[in-house]
Amino acid sequence: MKKETLKKLAPLAGAVVASPLGAQVKYVDIPDTTLNTNNAFFELNIDDDTLGIIDYRFIQYVDSGDFRVSGTFIQARSSVGNSVLGLDYANYAYPFNLLPGDSIGPSQVFRGSGGSNNLGQLALEINDTTYPNDKFQGAIDGLLGLRFRAEREDTLRDFYAWVRVDLSADFKSITIKDYAWREDYGNGIIAGEGSNWVGAPELELPAAQIWQHQQTLWVDYQRAAELKLFDLQGREVQAWTLEGGKTRFDLPALPAGIYVARLEDGTVREEVKVVLY
Repeated sequence: MKKETLKKLAPLAGAVVASPLGAQVKYVDIPDTTLNTNNAFFELNIDDDTLGIIDYRFIQYVDSGDFRVSGTFIQARSSVGNSVLGLDYANYAYPFNLLPGDSIGPSQVFRGSGGSNNLGQLALEINDTTYPNDKFQGAIDGLLGLRFRAEREDTLRDFYAWVRVDLSADFKSITIKDYAWREDYGNGIIAGEGSNWVGAPELELPAAQIWQHQQTLWVDYQRAAELKLFDLQGREVQAWTLEGGKTRFDLPALPAGIYVARLEDGTVREEVKVVLY
């Protein structure tokens, strides 16, 4: 395995492969790049724009400072619209660890980096104290969903991407493995889409649709699943069982605010933002 502490990456660094589903997806397979020293970082220019604008930066800390801080972060750079699929709460930002086949697109919640130039926490340990909301400690083939902005037709447009990483269980290293992005702006991508390690059948999972109408959630999914509602502190506040088909669920009486509805069946996971007034 190739180990480096600094890598500036453009698509020319790896092989580009067409999406198996025929979509406008550019897949980039790079040499595995590991950050395992304090303050090591990896810069990602997803679309290889000619200005060399960095869209994201991965940062690794190893036994840093008097408090022995070890952990991995992702930082949204450049455009204020760049972000990571996840949630912000309790003054921390937690990117989601996606499953192959998860949706990454306009209907998802992109706040897991805390906004442009702020840190999304993948895994962190301070003086042997860990954070239970971290999604990436010891992750193998963890998948991050990204939204980045680039200029097309004299206008900033939204693009969607995924990147695959491994994180050590001891919080002291990350390996960046590959990534892909959807070239037609405004359209989503599926986690793992375009890669040579996820086949087309895995990506052709039953589509799950979730939408809110006033104080009601509607779900259209053809298999049995669990639907759960979480507050922004990650606490589960309601759970329902879905038998399959188009189903209506009345939202519980809760304090006004933003919540997240999550549908899971062990293979598919879909999340949407829910706003209660």
